[in-house]
Amino acid sequence: MKKILFLILLVNSSVLYAEKNILQVFENSYQEDNLIECLKNGLKGLGIDISKEISDEKLSIINYILKHTYENNIHQMRGETENKVYLSEDGREAVYDKNGNLVTNDYNRGSFNYASYDEPIDKFLLDFFPWMIWGNTQNDPTKFAERFYYYCYDLNVGIQWYIFLEDANNLEKIIFYDLDENEKLVYHLFNYLIFNENYKIKLNSSNISKLQTDANFYWNYFYQIMGLVGYEI
Repeated sequence: MKKILFLILLVNSSVLYAEKNILQVFENSYQEDNLIECLKNGLKGLGIDISKEISDEKLSIINYILKHTYENNIHQMRGETENKVYLSEDGREAVYDKNGNLVTNDYNRGSFNYASYDEPIDKFLLDFFPWMIWGNTQNDPTKFAERFYYYCYDLNVGIQWYIFLEDANNLEKIIFYDLDENEKLVYHLFNYLIFNENYKIKLNSSNISKLQTDANFYWNYFYQIMGLVGYEI
């Protein structure tokens, strides 16, 4: 998979989509005790109207993408690109390096999973988001910006799963008004990331064929996400 060099740099102000970007609103969130309030405040900091309805189509696509956003890149941080993740049915997780040794460092080691990929919103709220904010352990040397960078490349895989989906009619239907308030917050975050109105290249039906066949076109779409978060590419 194509990679870019990691730079914890804020994107040039000329391409910002809000007064603050994701890195800025969450950079000090490790001090937060209440993750729901943390997420809500972050969305407000991005200028997202959390009361606004999101279409059923976009919700269903986001749900599918998150179901296929697996924990791979987030356990390959700092050059450990050959680490492999193994997950047991009871939620236990182990990571092994290229030599088959158990990874025990504080940033790539396995952790307990409280939700499954089949429950993508719970998976984000219970597993991904706490890790993004607080790290893997108390001694994790990484910061939010580094962790979210690697998460974006796992999200990239989920997006590609959707792009190459053979029959979009098989998507699980998600209805905005059936969601609880916490679920709505997660969907608003990913609606902002995946379907941002300011993107020049949009993830929509008219672009699917080109996204499937033109790698440069796809990566130009994806790099919009990275720029929106606050990474310089």
